[in-house]
Amino acid sequence: MTSLLPPQRRKEVTALKEMTKGERLVAEILGEMPDKSKPILTENHPFLRKVLRFMENRREWQGAATELLAEIGDSYTPPNTVTKLLHRFDYEYFYKRDIVIQFRRTNRKRIIRLTNYGYRK
Repeated sequence: MTSLLPPQRRKEVTALKEMTKGERLVAEILGEMPDKSKPILTENHPFLRKVLRFMENRREWQGAATELLAEIGDSYTPPNTVTKLLHRFDYEYFYKRDIVIQFRRTNRKRIIRLTNYGYRK
């Protein structure tokens, strides 16, 4: 079906397919469809840069995805996207910068633990 569309419209449809279901729902509910050029689940995602800045001055942080979003001041990224991004770019984006990410499940929560081994006081 997308091959029948003009090239510009084909790019728009492809960009919408790359959005996660949660991102699309939030954007539709708020009436703000994101810009087609905005990175979606890529290493250029603004959430990843915010986490790196957040961990520059800390040795360790532990909490849930919603707590991490509140700490870094991100109100756009859904919590399920947080864990997807952290899992996907764990090695390329964080481990190479001496930040180790661990995930642990309790009865009620999924705990994320960020440890910055490159931090010096």
